[in-house]
Amino acid sequence: MIALAVVGDRTAAAFVLIILQGAIGAPAYSLDRVLVADLISEPGEREAGYATIRVASNVGILVGPPLAALLVYLGGWTAFLLGIAALGAAGAVLAAVLLPATARPSAEVRAGSIREVVRDRPFALLLLSNLFSWIDYCAFETVLPVIAVSAYGLSSSSWGLLIAISPALVILGQLRLTRATSRIPVAPRLAGAALLMGLPFLVLLAAQSVAAIAAVIVLFILGEMVWMPTSQAVAAELAPEPSRGSYFGALAAMTGPAWTLAPFIAFQLRDHAGVHSVWLLFAAVAFAAALTGVAATRARPQRP
Repeated sequence: MIALAVVGDRTAAAFVLIILQGAIGAPAYSLDRVLVADLISEPGEREAGYATIRVASNVGILVGPPLAALLVYLGGWTAFLLGIAALGAAGAVLAAVLLPATARPSAEVRAGSIREVVRDRPFALLLLSNLFSWIDYCAFETVLPVIAVSAYGLSSSSWGLLIAISPALVILGQLRLTRATSRIPVAPRLAGAALLMGLPFLVLLAAQSVAAIAAVIVLFILGEMVWMPTSQAVAAELAPEPSRGSYFGALAAMTGPAWTLAPFIAFQLRDHAGVHSVWLLFAAVAFAAALTGVAATRARPQRP
């Protein structure tokens, strides 16, 4: 971020730095999940741990945009980039000071290979389920706002207000919803969450008003609030402790193809088959996520 503030208008250098930042920062998207699995030894309590991490991250999502706007307003883009760098440094210091020390790696700890992860049939099914669910997530994050503004006549500022529903719901209801749904067996819970992330898009086949879009957002977020901690807890149960980092790294890697495929396929469909076909696609993807998620949970061995 500091280097980005220095390069100025040199676009090529800026793109190189952004790509480099993504590669360097990639472990962060899996290491927090590994830490939860390491620090919470009881499998039944991990979902609450993952849910709490989600609340913290959504506080950041809620506060981040206005803070960024304030930095840009006060000091321009240089202040914005330096502010991000300062926040990253503060996060690093807090992690080093506050996180409890874990045991030193034993001789059994090893870096799992891609082949090991793929050959683990229950986890491979979970990876596939997560890929489908992330595609529906990207439909909410990238496809819905574009179509809402370009096809349904929603203003950009109105979408900005609607999207605030997401972090607000997570902050206020994530832990309560996680506790309330913990009594449901894992397989139907994961399947129901995946369906709730995709089927609400079908509402837009009949209505495209602000109220209809808000209803879709609320239903989607409720599904996502159940799906995220449940799928991560199942992953922690399936991943052998010696190679847990590699397993969670593979899980985090499912986001990349989803961010690429969801908008690419959706906007091709919109141009060639109409907007309705887009929502039918994401509903079908939700069924695929539910089926593979159930298969993963039912195939998982009872590991100590």
